[in-house]
Amino acid sequence: MKQSILGGFLRSVARPYIFMPGKSWHGELPELSAIESRAEELARKHVYELAGVIGERHIGRYDALQASVDYVASVFEGSGYKPRRLGFPLMGKDLFNVDATLPGHSGRVLVVGAHYDSIPGCAGADDNASGTAAVLTLAELLKEFAPFDTIRFVAFANEEHPCLPAETMGSYDYARRCRREGDKVRMMVLEMLGFFKHEEHTQHYPFPFNLMYPTTGNFLGFVGNYRSRQLVHDSIRSFRKHARFPSDGVAAPDMFKDIGRSDHWGFWKFGYPAIMITDTANFRNPHYHTALDTIETLDYSSMGRVIGGLADMIKDVAGRSRR
Repeated sequence: MKQSILGGFLRSVARPYIFMPGKSWHGELPELSAIESRAEELARKHVYELAGVIGERHIGRYDALQASVDYVASVFEGSGYKPRRLGFPLMGKDLFNVDATLPGHSGRVLVVGAHYDSIPGCAGADDNASGTAAVLTLAELLKEFAPFDTIRFVAFANEEHPCLPAETMGSYDYARRCRREGDKVRMMVLEMLGFFKHEEHTQHYPFPFNLMYPTTGNFLGFVGNYRSRQLVHDSIRSFRKHARFPSDGVAAPDMFKDIGRSDHWGFWKFGYPAIMITDTANFRNPHYHTALDTIETLDYSSMGRVIGGLADMIKDVAGRSRR
């Protein structure tokens, strides 16, 4: 009872940070639409290639890391893009971000990215073959879309950097490049999109969020800092309009360190609004950063629903060409 009262009080106090526009999907999930089924098929294939065939992807297995670059570039090319391999040095080797551009004409750029590397000892199916698979699938689904803002689909290197400074992340290098080139950027990172549970008490949080959010791990999370609140709101509002899948979100102060644990962090450092879209990682997935994060543990049907909703959301956020 006391916990319920405290939770209500905290929700009232935290309303500027936790209020999200629109209405989340509630109730039984319908059959997959044609687009969602296609998204599921593509996502399953990409996760299998990255986490099942290539396996561990990090600088300690440099050949596997390069095989990942080749795979991402080949998928972009197969969807009709001209991918760029953008190299940066690390520990005497060249690492590569890979991007593919869907051109707009507003002068603004929407970056939709995910890291393709995994932690040593882990095939990284959820973390983060799932996010990379979503980026590749979205690039395919949206290839005929004419956006107002340019969309860049990006696969980042070296997000998993347990013994290295955060500034060695590929996304940090990419954000620095954007700032150097004068790009007007908003950014979304897709960080772990494959693990969903529909039973109670499958979702956990750090304090005080554990008193304010649901305990069922069946939703997609939208996470940003307070400076990125507008992008959080625009994104989740659109997702809720289109997607047939639960969602929740937060735009919290920077003092809560967990909100910055992915590739959007580097974009914050260069002054860009950026958000993380996630299955909430270790707060839900018990296989996080272990050898058990394998392709068999993912919920590909939910991935299809999520990616279908994200495709429509990106159309709204980037806008349709006015020409």
